[in-house]
Amino acid sequence: MICFEAADLYLHKTIESLGGAANRDGLVFIVAQANKDNDRYDTAVWYLRPSGYECPRRLTSLSFDAKSPSLAPDGRSLAFISTRDPDQGPQIHWLPVDGGEARVLGSLEAEPEKIQMWSPDGNALLVTVKAKWAEDEFDDPRAGKSRPRVAGHLPYKTDGVGWKVGHRTQLRSIDANSGESTTLLAGDFNVEEAQWSPDGRQLAFVRNRTGAQRHLSDLWLADADGGNARRVTDGICSVSGPRWAPDGERVAFVGIRQEGDSLSTLWIYELATDRAYRPAGNGLQLEGQWLVWHPDGERIATVVSRHGLHEVGVVSLDDGHVTRLHSDLSHVHALCQVKDRLVAVRASLRRLDEIESMLWNGDDRRRHSAFNLAWFSERERPRAIKRRFVVPDGDGGSEKIDAWLLLPPHREGPFPLLVDMHGGPQSTTLIDFPDHVYWYDLCAKGWAIVSPNAVGSGGYGPKFARRLVGRWGELDLPQYLAVVDTLQKEGIADLRVACTGKSYGGFLSAWAIGNSSRFTSAVVSAPVANIESHAGTSDTGYYVTPYAMGGDLTEADERYHRLSPIRHCRNSRSAVLILQGEDDERCPLGQSEELFASIVRCARVPAKLVVYPSATHGLSATGKPSQRLDYHRRLVAWVEQWTAREARHDEMPTEQSADSAQSQGA
Repeated sequence: MICFEAADLYLHKTIESLGGAANRDGLVFIVAQANKDNDRYDTAVWYLRPSGYECPRRLTSLSFDAKSPSLAPDGRSLAFISTRDPDQGPQIHWLPVDGGEARVLGSLEAEPEKIQMWSPDGNALLVTVKAKWAEDEFDDPRAGKSRPRVAGHLPYKTDGVGWKVGHRTQLRSIDANSGESTTLLAGDFNVEEAQWSPDGRQLAFVRNRTGAQRHLSDLWLADADGGNARRVTDGICSVSGPRWAPDGERVAFVGIRQEGDSLSTLWIYELATDRAYRPAGNGLQLEGQWLVWHPDGERIATVVSRHGLHEVGVVSLDDGHVTRLHSDLSHVHALCQVKDRLVAVRASLRRLDEIESMLWNGDDRRRHSAFNLAWFSERERPRAIKRRFVVPDGDGGSEKIDAWLLLPPHREGPFPLLVDMHGGPQSTTLIDFPDHVYWYDLCAKGWAIVSPNAVGSGGYGPKFARRLVGRWGELDLPQYLAVVDTLQKEGIADLRVACTGKSYGGFLSAWAIGNSSRFTSAVVSAPVANIESHAGTSDTGYYVTPYAMGGDLTEADERYHRLSPIRHCRNSRSAVLILQGEDDERCPLGQSEELFASIVRCARVPAKLVVYPSATHGLSATGKPSQRLDYHRRLVAWVEQWTAREARHDEMPTEQSADSAQSQGA
């Protein structure tokens, strides 16, 4: 057997953009793989018939990029976006399923962002495009790259996209034969998603609100040509994933009620009564935006987050009952319908992303792909366990939380332990190989990995998730430490303990080294280090932080100050590696710079800051392959180097003693 190493990220294939049709036995999707030679990702459109046992087949060349494939209603052709002429930029292409050459559909002057769907009759495509927009009366497009960026609203930037000024997202209809483009919706707003009704007479679409704060979005309805547009939701701050019912009388969508919250639920809008409601109540938490109507119009399949797992769930609209299909130790990353079958992309810690399908009752489960089977099966895979731990609840009592535990194959403990702190915080530990290549590398080197779903995590009910509001670090770090205690008492872990985390996990790992002496080394990635400055510089911080802290800075300034890791890092006894994308807009570069400067000035520990040029918040999973390789290798090397010594359990230094050490030049 072969041991895992960070370079295995070049072997992994990601399955994206799953799409089928309820009345046809065909499925299109994208397969992406890191390319070592050009330091980019090869992407291609693939096709599969889930009713049989045939293998998937590739439809497009790896010489060109491909995204947003959409299968025509008759199942004979598809449309996708690709850049095949650099002078033209991205364009919509048409391709027959049975083979042949792709041809360009027209010539768009605006950049196509996503093919939303085909019209029911197959004569047109619904497409969102990125069109130029003048921000004010001084805006001169002739200035080119020296053109000033003018922001008059929030957000003016988005991670992975950059500045959002100077353009707006329009909705257009593209004739499937001539390629002629017709603008349906355009203005000082962005159309995010859109769907024609089953009879082709109406549009349901999501667009952001206007005004100074534009992160809020609503469900709108309009005539098929974009006329008579009207907003139909109220009291819901975020809407996504609209899908028409087969009868055209209802629209299902994913909604979040409270600004800054990230617990999304299923909503139904009824046209006849002009009302929106939640059929399964507030306790159903969705993962992603995948909504699939059953042909009878009485059930919806979706991906449900529950107890650390992402499962296919079928919601009965009559009574709100949720039937979960195949609750095994895996995560579902995508879902669609092909004829009478539900098709999903599923991954576990011991079996990576593949396509499978099943009937609506969960029967006749089939696996249709083997993109990652061969190379992954050749490796010594870690033992993967999901178990519960008794931890303090922060209010004088105790509770149980779930955690994923990875152990080296064919070895007995105790092991050095890496404690992985997930992001969010209203998320869970993700089963996502691209983001966690270092798990497998460290396990191969004899390490154990534990990643708890501590208080604040999603999938355990809204009360559990929202208890962390205004209590970041103070409530969840003791639960992580209790897990470490248990693993050490059981002889699974020894005293060599490191921690790591990204985003909120970066916050918590930075908080941990200043408020605990348990970690001999730490790798802090894309952190929130100073809550006050993060609130004003992050693309989402201006509305997420007030929710997370229980008030705006003017209302809770003491809490912002007290809970910021840079206020405590002088106490650190851990060797600290900070990993950061230069163009990260979610947790901007300044957060890592503040943390690094504070540690160097105030703490007596080894510290290093590594910044990856042009990289965004998704660096570890979707960044340039060479940067990802460096990221995962560097993380592994750091904890191996600095966790060799045993941790000490004596008291943390006081602020007075830390100040004294600094004054003496330590």
